[in-house]
Amino acid sequence: MRSRQQAMAQEDRKAREALNSEIQQLKYELRQTRAQLSRHSQENMMYKDEIRRAETQNEETKRRLEEKANELKGAQAFLKHANMLSGADVISLIDRLNSEVYQGAASMVDTVEFEGASRRMDDAAWKRATSATSKTIGGELTQALIAQRGKDKDDYDPILLQYALQTCLIFCCFKICISWAPEEENSQFLRNVYSEIQKKEDQVVAGRWRALTRAHIRETRNPEAETKQIIRELRAVLTVAGCSDEELSTEFEKDLLEIATLAIRVQTAIGESITSMDLEPYILPPGIPFDAALMEEEGGSREQGKKTVGCTGLGLAQLVNGDRTILVRAKVLLDSAL
Repeated sequence: MRSRQQAMAQEDRKAREALNSEIQQLKYELRQTRAQLSRHSQENMMYKDEIRRAETQNEETKRRLEEKANELKGAQAFLKHANMLSGADVISLIDRLNSEVYQGAASMVDTVEFEGASRRMDDAAWKRATSATSKTIGGELTQALIAQRGKDKDDYDPILLQYALQTCLIFCCFKICISWAPEEENSQFLRNVYSEIQKKEDQVVAGRWRALTRAHIRETRNPEAETKQIIRELRAVLTVAGCSDEELSTEFEKDLLEIATLAIRVQTAIGESITSMDLEPYILPPGIPFDAALMEEEGGSREQGKKTVGCTGLGLAQLVNGDRTILVRAKVLLDSAL
């Protein structure tokens, strides 16, 4: 009996030991499984982080591609060099402007009254008038008008006044045509910037920059304001010549507005409508020898050896990669005409 109990106790102990061993094994396996699960969880988190980084990089790449695509579109728009006008179109505009100036000056001469020395003014007003004409028509034409001012009405030469008015109008139109902005300081700054761009960039890039810049400034150009400035300059010429000037605001303001508007059209054409080359209106200063390659004389006689005293018609030059070609010769008045 006792031996049987001992046998049963021994079996029970072995069973417990086997169970404990199995429990320990299960605990070990559980720890291993948990460690594995922890590693898998960490790996999953790493994979998720990598996926998030990849998605972020993908979004960034997509954004950059879209930016590049937009940049390329912008570059294509910037670099397109199709001219909206031809050189012949601009020549036609210059010819028309010169014709309108000639007709306008002739009409004014037929209308204004010569008052001569009887037209008096204070010294300050006279100084302002002669200072203005020295800039617009030059010193020699100014002196010729002053000399004629002292003559009798019967000796008055209207042709001289017409030349002076033409020269003044052409000077004003030239200033409009070459301007970049209404304020001369801003205009000169932009011209200098463009000159530097021309030195470093191809014509297609420089020309497109010019066109875009001028297009954005265009809205500030006011024909009425330009007309008022033209009237001020013409008043000075008529004052120095001893002629009435009330007619400028009454009878000729509409004609002068058309001339100013046409000059702005030239400015727009050469500034915005042509990018494959540069077209530049030009005038010639007084006091230089006659040069048939650059100028033609008012009246067409082409007198060699004479000097210019005024410019009565705009010229037009074409510039491509530094090469200059004259398309329209400037019309000049020579000293032999005085």
